Amino acid sequence: MASNVDRFMTYKVYGMCPDDWDTAQKLIAGGCDPLPRRRCFSRTPPHYSKPLAINTCLWTQPSDVNILWNHYKCKSYSCLVSNQTIDRRGFFKCVDCFNLSKTGWDIPTNDSVSAEFTINEVLLLKPGEIRIGLDFSPTTGTFAAMMRERNVTIASATLNLGAPFNEVIALRGLLPLYISIGSRLPFFDNTLDIVHSTLFLDGWIGIHLLQFVIFDWDRVLRPKGLLWVDRFFCKKDDMKLYLDEFARLGYKKLLWRVVPKTDKLGDELFFSALLEKPSRG
Repeated sequence: MASNVDRFMTYKVYGMCPDDWDTAQKLIAGGCDPLPRRRCFSRTPPHYSKPLAINTCLWTQPSDVNILWNHYKCKSYSCLVSNQTIDRRGFFKCVDCFNLSKTGWDIPTNDSVSAEFTINEVLLLKPGEIRIGLDFSPTTGTFAAMMRERNVTIASATLNLGAPFNEVIALRGLLPLYISIGSRLPFFDNTLDIVHSTLFLDGWIGIHLLQFVIFDWDRVLRPKGLLWVDRFFCKKDDMKLYLDEFARLGYKKLLWRVVPKTDKLGDELFFSALLEKPSRG
């Protein structure tokens, strides 16, 4: 039986590439990264229309014709956001991601209730210093959109987790970064001002993998850059294990919050932190 790599590399040179991005994603997620390059033409949506203007695309629903829907359970954008399709959309992470709204950032002011920090709260700690960064989250780019409104450029790193995450990020005029959690970040050392991750690195991740991830984040962050861990959650009994890993980085704690995750009968906790990378000789 042919392997996924064999299938991926079976194509006609100068012909149309197979419609197999889902196979490519399985390879990437399985550690075959970077994928071999191919000499064939990528498929395009047959009725692609020009993108929306930069001043309107951030918060406007993209047109269905600009997305290839073949490998998604949903075949239209309305399916991604309808309450009637919640159980058959094909994705479960970031269920409200495709509602292009800022309402998800309406944060309670009571520190004992909310594990979140506001963007303004974070940026005020480094006025004028945060210019470029990375968001590693299941996302359609809303964090990057809100940061763009504050003149900060953010690359949004995600796979297409059952839905067109990367396509929507791009159609919003933002920069998608199509990589897996096991990928080495394509940035040089000490170059980014901020790395943000939300609702992604949770209690499912093993300590060994977590170490590789956060050490790569550390590599690309500049001295005095910010690591923003946004709503990491896990079982109460496991929280100290994860907190110890972040503490071992030796970062300065600028903001730090641990609160109960109220939808799990009190047996899980949320952890959020804003950490500053030290200078190292």
